[in-house]
Amino acid sequence: MFHSARLKLTAWYLLIIMAISISFSAFIYFGATREYDRIIRIEQYRVRHPVQPGIIPQGAPGQLDLFSLSPQQDNELIEWAKLRVLEALFGINVIILFLSALAGYFLAGRTLRPIKNMVDEQNRFITDASHELNTPLTSLKTSIEVNLRDKNFNVEKAKGVLKSNLEDVNNLQFL
Repeated sequence: MFHSARLKLTAWYLLIIMAISISFSAFIYFGATREYDRIIRIEQYRVRHPVQPGIIPQGAPGQLDLFSLSPQQDNELIEWAKLRVLEALFGINVIILFLSALAGYFLAGRTLRPIKNMVDEQNRFITDASHELNTPLTSLKTSIEVNLRDKNFNVEKAKGVLKSNLEDVNNLQFL
């Protein structure tokens, strides 16, 4: 019973964590692509309005200078960057899914442990109470059956049986 409850609770934890993670990832992705689109608009403006050489600083030797690329190269670079961001976010979300599954399973176990202990104690109490109630009832039943089968059963024996049975009933009332 508790294993399936633990799995269900883990699934709820995962659902909540992944909803938050995917929301943040979407926010990051759309923010990054919006920035890339801004770069494209700047490049398109640059192509329509060329600047004088020397006004825009060139990058250090060996570094990529966005302003020295053709518009086609700019678009390819931007699409490649968008794809890399998407791949990175996907990888991060897979890692988060794995780690949150482990953590969720662990936390679900910790959450359900006190409930399981309480149910175990309740079952022990029910077992003990059942035993305590069955003992006097068995004594009453045995006493009555034995005396009903006795051929020499008389009023004096009946009084003794009733007195014994009354003690057992008092014990039941006390319980």
